[in-house]
Amino acid sequence: MIETSWKRQHPAAIFIGFLSNLREMIFTIVAVLIFGQSSQAGGTIFYTIFFSLILVFSIASGIIRWATFRYQLIENELQVRQGLIFRKRRYIRQERIQSIDINAKLIQRIFNLVELRIETAGGGAEPEFRIIALKEEEAQQIKKELLSKSKTPTKDSKMDNVNGEEEVTNEAIGTSNEEQEVITEDEEHSLPQFHWKLTNQRLFITAITSSGIGIAATFVAAIATQVQQLIPDEYYERAIGWLLHSSVLIIGFWIVSILIIGWLITLVSTMLKYGLFNITKNGDEIHITRGVLEKRQLTLSAKRITAVRLVENMLRQPFGYVAVYVESAGGGTKEEDLSTVLIPLCKRTELNKILQEVLPEFAVERKLEKLPKYSVRRYMIRLLIPTAILASVLTYLYSYGWLAFSLLFIAGAIGYWQYYDAGIGRDQKILWIRYRILARTEVIIPRRRVQSMSFSQTIFQKFDDLYTLQASIITSIMGKTFQLRHIDRDQKEEMMEWFSYEEISQFQDDSEGSQ
Repeated sequence: MIETSWKRQHPAAIFIGFLSNLREMIFTIVAVLIFGQSSQAGGTIFYTIFFSLILVFSIASGIIRWATFRYQLIENELQVRQGLIFRKRRYIRQERIQSIDINAKLIQRIFNLVELRIETAGGGAEPEFRIIALKEEEAQQIKKELLSKSKTPTKDSKMDNVNGEEEVTNEAIGTSNEEQEVITEDEEHSLPQFHWKLTNQRLFITAITSSGIGIAATFVAAIATQVQQLIPDEYYERAIGWLLHSSVLIIGFWIVSILIIGWLITLVSTMLKYGLFNITKNGDEIHITRGVLEKRQLTLSAKRITAVRLVENMLRQPFGYVAVYVESAGGGTKEEDLSTVLIPLCKRTELNKILQEVLPEFAVERKLEKLPKYSVRRYMIRLLIPTAILASVLTYLYSYGWLAFSLLFIAGAIGYWQYYDAGIGRDQKILWIRYRILARTEVIIPRRRVQSMSFSQTIFQKFDDLYTLQASIITSIMGKTFQLRHIDRDQKEEMMEWFSYEEISQFQDDSEGSQ
C-alpha cells in the first residue's frame, strides 16, 4: 500500500531529539564545567542561567524539528520536507537506495518505536534520510515498498547503477507490471533462504578477543585521573605519596587492574552489540539483525557489495578465527570504518562455505604470492627508526629512559611480521591482497569493482626498485583505497596487465569491428 498524504513522526521524537541535542553539546558542557572551576569565574547564577538556556534550546529545537518534519511515500519515491526558516524538500528515489536500516535504541524501545535510516548512492558518511520515531509496522511497510523488486527500472536507475550492471525491464521479458508483481511475490516466498546465527559460545569468544580493550582502558585511566575532584586533598596527597614510594609490583598491579576493568567494559559492550546476530539471504537481499539493547536491522543488496574484508587480530589469529566486513555503496557505520560487519566471528575453515551461500562471487580459493625477500628491511626500518628516536628522547629526559630501547626488539618483530603476512594474488576476475598493521587484513575485490589502480614509489623504495600498490573501490561519496607496500617490479607489471586486460581487449574488439 502506497502512502499519499504527508505524515509527521511520533510525538516521542520531541523527547528523542531533546536527548540527541544534549548529547551533541556534552563536550561544550564539560568544557564549561572544567574551565569555569579553574578560572573562578561565574558562580551559581551563571551555571543556572547557562544550563537553563541549554535545556530550553534543546526542547525548543526538538519541538520545531518534529513540527516541521513531514514525509510521504508515493510510487517509487520517498518525499521529505523540513525546516522552519530554511525549508528543504528532498526526493529519495527507489533506484538510488543502497540500504535500509531499522534501529531500535534503548530510548526508542521505551516508546515501542524504531528509527529508519536510508542510505543512497553518494550519500556520504551520514544517512541520506532518517526518521527517529516511527512505529515498527510503518517502518517495515516503507522498507518493503522501497525495496520491492516489482518496480520497473527507470532510465535514471540504469545510469545511476554503481557497477554498470545490466538490469532487465518488464518489457524485455514480455510481462506487464501487474503480472510481474504477482510473479515476484510468488518467487519471494519460494526462494530458498540461507540462515546463519552467531552462537552464544562464538559471541563470548568475540567479546573476549575484541581489540577494543585499549580504548576502554584509556577511558578508565582518564576517569581515574579525575578522582582527585571527588576526595579531600589530604587523602589524595597521601595516596599519591604512597604510590610513588611503592614497588614496581604495586604499580604493575594498578596497571593490570585498569586493563582488567577495560577488558570487562569491552566484554559487556561487545556482547550487547553483537548479541542475537543473524544473517538471512533471500535472493539478492542480505538481511542482518543484531543487538540486545539497541536492535539493528539492515538490508543490503549483494549486487552492491564492492569488496570483502577479512580481519584477524592478534588474539584471534592463533585460534583460526576471523571477522568479515563488507564494503558497499551504502550501509556502513563510522564505528566500523564505514563498513558493515557481515560475520562477527567464524573459523577460517568455515569462511568459504558461508561466503558461497551469502556472496558466492567472493568464495574463491586464494593462494598468495609472497613479497620479495629484500623488502623485509623496508618493513622493519619503517618501525625501527621512529622507535629509536623515541627511545633516545626518553633516555635524555629520564634516568630510566634507556629501558625504552627494548622497544626496538618489539618494533623489529612487528616489522618482520608485517612482511611475513603480506602478499598478493589474483585469478581472472578477483584480486586479493593481504597486509598487517597490527591485525592481519585480507581484502577480496572483484576486478569489475576496482575503480582505479595506481602504483607509487618513494625515494627509499627506488633503491630496491619497490612499489606501493593502491586499489580504490566505491564505498561512500569518498570511496576507499587499500594499499600493499613494497611489491617488486614484476608484481607491479603483472597487476597492471591484469587490471588493464579487459579495457585493452574491449578496445581491440571495437577497433576490429570498425574495420
